[in-house]
Amino acid sequence: MKNIKNIISFCLIFSLVFSLFALTGCGSGEKEYAVSVKDAFGTPYTSGVIVKFMDGDDQVAMQSINDKGIATKTIQGGSYRIVLDFTDSDNEYYYDNSIEVTEDSPKVDVIVSYKVGKESEKLSTNNGEFDAPFVNAGGTYVNLKEKSRNYFLFSPKQAGNYEISVINGKDIKIGYYGAPHFVQENSVAEVKDNKFSINVKANMIGTNGTGTSTYVIGLDAGKGVKNCILGINRVGEPIKSVEDEPWTVYKKTVELSNYKLPANLSIKEFDLTASTDTYKLVFSDKDGFYHLNSDNGPIVLVRLAKDCKYIACFKTMLDRSGVSKYFFDDEKNFIKKESYSECLLEYIEFVDEDNGVYPLTKDLKYIIEQRGEYVGWWNPEGNGYMFKDDSGNNLTNINNEIAWLFMCCYAE
Repeated sequence: MKNIKNIISFCLIFSLVFSLFALTGCGSGEKEYAVSVKDAFGTPYTSGVIVKFMDGDDQVAMQSINDKGIATKTIQGGSYRIVLDFTDSDNEYYYDNSIEVTEDSPKVDVIVSYKVGKESEKLSTNNGEFDAPFVNAGGTYVNLKEKSRNYFLFSPKQAGNYEISVINGKDIKIGYYGAPHFVQENSVAEVKDNKFSINVKANMIGTNGTGTSTYVIGLDAGKGVKNCILGINRVGEPIKSVEDEPWTVYKKTVELSNYKLPANLSIKEFDLTASTDTYKLVFSDKDGFYHLNSDNGPIVLVRLAKDCKYIACFKTMLDRSGVSKYFFDDEKNFIKKESYSECLLEYIEFVDEDNGVYPLTKDLKYIIEQRGEYVGWWNPEGNGYMFKDDSGNNLTNINNEIAWLFMCCYAE
């Protein structure tokens, strides 16, 4: 009977111990802790981080994060300060190293951001000179001078659409202030909810991976504001614009030959104040040029290599940039963009060297009309209007129906 009682007592004790073990999931006094490591945007790290559990200055345990950014460790129950080691990067990181796991709070999140690097550049602004440190894409912990504008520089190393924001911190106003060589006084980007976007295309990035376009970011810190996390988040590929669309190159429609103005002829100017029916342009199938009033009348010429009264000649335009037009439908949807530079260069090779002119062809008439309409050369309501007096005021007597002839002249 005594042996039976002993066996029963042993079974009861064993059952109690087993129950306690099952409830805790670990040995007596042990606890499972979980530390989740995320970046400033809430995205989990997937590798390269070791989580250390510290009791004062003593390391109690350590555990690498898994592919979900979580380090799970079963250790003696208690309070442990979390320290992180980063194994796969030369960057310096910032996080709150006072975070603890406790028996009451065994799961914690640790948010990691970059520290500002040592590289900086001096900026000259209307308010003086500033040292502006460079920051990378991601979240960067930055120290701020309160009641002042603090400048930072971003040179993207990858094309994309970036969202720039203040991730945490109150009484901070963000803005985009141009480039280091010309810092704007006011933000040049639309800022909404303390965020703005920049579109970085592939041609803005150096071939060696170094950013060739540098953006000036400003943080206006209020009273008592000493730090925040500056977020630079690549949210997608570069947004395509009409500038990225391929060019349609206008091709000449005729064979060209060297032109020489006959010695017995002189150049005459068109009167742009004349009535619309004063000048009747007639195309001649015999020579492929436009003439005045009849197909054998005075030949009409285009100033290709010498400037006219109102604007530079086509050669000067080509030397400065190019000659083109963007086409849109009535709903302002992009149709195509057409380049005339290549065609004009071919024509310029055959101009009269002394006078810089070549007879008006269908090609040249089309180019003048398209380019002029696009940039508003003869639109008195637009900024590109060409006809002004010495004080810069619009001339009111120009007949806009024949104004395109300002690039032309005639010979008789």
